[in-house]
Amino acid sequence: MHEMSTSERGLSETLSLVFMAILVAVAALLLVASLTGVISNLLLKPALFSVQVIQFNTSPGGAHIIGVFHQQGDSVDLNGTSQKGGTAIVSLSLIDTTGLSFTVSPDTTVPIQKDFWGPGDLLYIYSSDGGSSYVFSDEVPGSGVPSLPTGTYTVKIIDTKVHVLLNTLPVTIQP
Repeated sequence: MHEMSTSERGLSETLSLVFMAILVAVAALLLVASLTGVISNLLLKPALFSVQVIQFNTSPGGAHIIGVFHQQGDSVDLNGTSQKGGTAIVSLSLIDTTGLSFTVSPDTTVPIQKDFWGPGDLLYIYSSDGGSSYVFSDEVPGSGVPSLPTGTYTVKIIDTKVHVLLNTLPVTIQP
């Protein structure tokens, strides 16, 4: 009788040690990435919402300013405010009629009233000093606010958490 021999096949001890070292290195990299926030930053998604910009008149015959209407989508926190109820943090910038870009800051004289900027909410962008800086508020500004000069402005909305431009919206201020 002829006996069949079976050959034993497997990894050599050296190769198995190399594979184990690679697995340990990958596990260490994943651990360091998760502890330093790299993985969570990769998993972040930008805010998703629909916005409309309009010319807003503070009263009949009042100042012409910019209204930014949050139509629908994610509620967000406005950069520079104490809001904590949104899914992301957004900042606003404005390109004026001459092409200059300005960061739009919260109006420190009129505190933001809501815990987030969400669907149905209107923000007001205006200049309290005649055009060298711009501010926003969720309350209609008082009668001392000057009208914005006529022309086309561009409002930019940026997700500051993920560093993504969400919207670039033109608005024309008419007399």
